[in-house]
Order: sequence, then structure tokens, then C-alpha cells
Amino acid sequence: MKLSAQLIIYHLRQTFTLAASSWLSCEPHLEYPVLYQAPQPLADGKIYLTDDPDFLIPSHHLSKTLVILTGGSHYLEEEDYPNLCILQESVSPAEVLSVLQEIFQKYEEWNQKLFHLILEQTTVQRLLDATDMIIPNSITIIGLDFTLIASKSSNSTDLQLKDGIFGSTEETQLLVSSLKHDVNYTEAQFHTGYFYYPGNHIVSPSLCVNIQRSGKTGYRLLIHPGELPLDDTFGFIAEHLASLISHVLSTKSVPERDALYPLHQIFHNLLTNSRADYVEISHQLTENGWLSSHSYQCILIKTGILDWKNLTLKSICSYIENFIPAACALEHRGNVVVYINLDLCELTLDEITQKLAGFIRDSLLNAGYSRVMLGHFNFQRQYVQASISIQTGTRKNPTSWIHHFNDIALTYILEQITSKLPAYMICHERLLQLKYQDDSTGSELYETLRAYLQNQQSATKTAAALYVHRSTLLYRLEKIEKILKADLNDPDDQLYLMLSFYLMDQEEKSKK
Repeated sequence: MKLSAQLIIYHLRQTFTLAASSWLSCEPHLEYPVLYQAPQPLADGKIYLTDDPDFLIPSHHLSKTLVILTGGSHYLEEEDYPNLCILQESVSPAEVLSVLQEIFQKYEEWNQKLFHLILEQTTVQRLLDATDMIIPNSITIIGLDFTLIASKSSNSTDLQLKDGIFGSTEETQLLVSSLKHDVNYTEAQFHTGYFYYPGNHIVSPSLCVNIQRSGKTGYRLLIHPGELPLDDTFGFIAEHLASLISHVLSTKSVPERDALYPLHQIFHNLLTNSRADYVEISHQLTENGWLSSHSYQCILIKTGILDWKNLTLKSICSYIENFIPAACALEHRGNVVVYINLDLCELTLDEITQKLAGFIRDSLLNAGYSRVMLGHFNFQRQYVQASISIQTGTRKNPTSWIHHFNDIALTYILEQITSKLPAYMICHERLLQLKYQDDSTGSELYETLRAYLQNQQSATKTAAALYVHRSTLLYRLEKIEKILKADLNDPDDQLYLMLSFYLMDQEEKSKK
């Protein structure tokens, strides 16, 4: 295995006191070392050792050669030659040669071991374990969707992961959230070769290599702070390891999260298959403890561009399932759909909402809640309710991040009424006349009628609400009934008139 000048010098410093040029190649061009025999020319790919005090360094640039001087020299004081190492103690070339051979042998053994494991159709985890002899630092392999593929020297945070997904715990969710908003991390997926990620206020820095899958970055190797430096020294080693891991990942399928849980498969079928057999689905749910006698709620969590770019949906699903008992969370159409069995859940509806509220707000998400319904045959309708809650709720109250169907049901009804015809063509015709008369004469009959209906046709309450005398109110009501030609005590007329008021209000808001 070929090594770089920078890596070799790093290892020599562990044994000898030496000075080295500031320009050391980090490319793996070098093979086993040789003792220099004058007057042979220097060739690329060689490490030359000499104690000859008369040794002359060629004037041309030797980017793929390393020269090690053991006989004492002042070259570095005169000029900074590239790829030059000078031992500052009395050491024979043979001693240095022995150490260099050990270095090469160590890396060759590691490389052979990795290839042997691959021939055995090994796992990524075994490749990492075998790398401990070269890189004692912690190493993590993650999917860009924050799925943990393998790790070495894991810390306690890693051990707390649910389903092997970062973001399943509160601590790791903070980690995922910090990365989602980190420009350095977001742009890292476009890097080729090894690169240094500087970290942020939560995540430590790391030496990274992106691993391709189907032509796109699908995974990432991360070497964490530890005994070895996170710089160019071990960059090509990280790349070599990443290439072998890529081979293993291309031959082994990583299990999809939804395939691991029957409930995920059931609800995925329900949401995606328009011809799904609901009787069979009911049977499957019953087998998994979700009975037809139980009550359920659906929550739709609408994600944003940061979640799509950073592939955080799996971490959101895992987090919700980890902190809400009896919840099934799955990805659907770029969002997260959650079904909760309220009979099996230890939390009340208010506790569920409260538990999710902070997470949804801090993660810059929006959520729509369906009504609670009994049994297995309303799941699709509950999903529709949750979708409507977000769509309508966002229009009605754009500053809110949580929307309940009960809060937007009336608005939804009104929007459906006016989906084909505008409000002025649907509402009570003579109510429009009343409004036009008010606009021209200032008679205030329109708002008087509204107040009268809102106060359940009570003249006393209406007069008090309008701050007018009772006789003034009765006079206005008489004029209103003449214009409307309607019975204000008729329930159908009352309903039609109130709906008309709502429709007119909605139309006025849409004009603003």
C-alpha cells in the first residue's frame, strides 16, 4: 500500500526528533524505502535515506519523492525544500529504515485484512472494527437521512438511538436540528474526496468523506476528534476506507425503516393503495393490537425545504414514535403522517399536543390534527381531515404552526360553498339589497340584523349590544323584515342568513 510523505513524517515523529519541510505531499505516492546510493538519480514514488553529508538535493521539484537525511544538515535553514526530512539526533539510516518498514507493514496488514473481509462478504461494522489498528479515533458511518449504519467507539448518545436513527431522542434531535440549519453541513453533500467539517455549537468537528450511491451522496464517513489529527495526514486513508465501505453498501441492502415494522407497512398500504382491502387491513391491525374498538387520531406534519434537503424525515418519525407511546409515524409524499392509538397511549390528547408543540415550533414545521374517531374504517378520512387542517388553517391563521380540524371546520365549509360560485351569487339575495341600502343611506340595517341573529333574536340583548334604544331596534327590525320578505323566526331563514353573513365576511377578507 502506498503512503504519503505527510503520513510517514507523522509516524516518524512518534519515534524520532526531526525537522521537516513545510511542504509535505498528502498524496499516497510512496512505496517502501531504500538507502540512497550515489550518484543514482531520484525517482518518483521512492523514499530515500542517506547519511551522506555531501548529498545534494536536486533543484527540481520532487513532489512524489521523500528524502530523509540522517547525517545532519542545514538544508531547512537555507531553503525550504519540498518533501524533505532531517533527523536532529544521531540515528543510522538502518534504524530509520527499520521503523519505516514497520509503518508500511502495519498499513499493508490493515489493507489486506480489509480486502479479506470484503471477500467474506463482511459488514460495514467489521470494516470499522478492523480499522482501529490504524485510526483509534471514533468513526461513524451515517446515511444522509441520519440513519446510523455503523460506528466504532460509540459514545452514550449513540447508544440511546431508537431504530438506529439520529434524532430519535431529545438530545440527538437537537443535533439533527443544528445540522439542518448549518450551511457548512448542508453544502457538505456536494464535496468530493475528504473534507473537514468544522462542527457547530452542538456537533463536534470531523474529518469526512461522502459515499456515493446511485450517483448521489447517500452516506458519510466521519472521523471524530481523538488521538489522530483531523487534517490532511489521514485524508487519503479515510478515502480508501470509504471506497471499501461503498463497495459493501452497494452489495448489501440497508433495511428500510418501514419494512421493519408491520404497522408501518399496513399504514403505507392504506395511504398509497387506492384499492386497499379495508377488511384485510382491519384484520392486520387487530393482529398487532390496534383494535376496532379503539379510538384514533391522525396528525399530518408538513415539512419544509430544509428537511427535504437534509433528509430529516426518518429522524422526525423516530423522534415522534420514541416520545409518544402507541404512535405509528411514516413518511408520505414528503411529509410525516402519524397515527395514534389513544386507547393504548399513556398520554391524553392535551398532553400529546403539548408534547409535540415545542418540537414542531422549534423544527419550523406545521401540523394538522384530525378529529378523534372510533375504529379502523376512517383512517383515510382522518388523513384528509389532517390535510385540510393544515391547508385551511394556514390560510386562516398563517402565524400558527398547529391546526385542529374542529377550529377550521366552518371555514372549510364556507370555502367549499364558494368553490364554484362567488359569495355574492350564493348568499341571501335580499341581504345584499340590505347591504347596498346601508352603503347608500347609512341606515345600519345590515349590522343590526347580524347582531339580532347572533343574540338569538332577543331584542333586549341586541339593543344592549348595539347601544341603541329598544324602540330604535324594533323600528329597524320592522324595516329589515319588509326588505327581506323573510320570517326571522324561521330556523331555515336564520341559518341561510347567518351563512350569508359568513360568506360575505369571507369575501371581504379575500379582497384585503
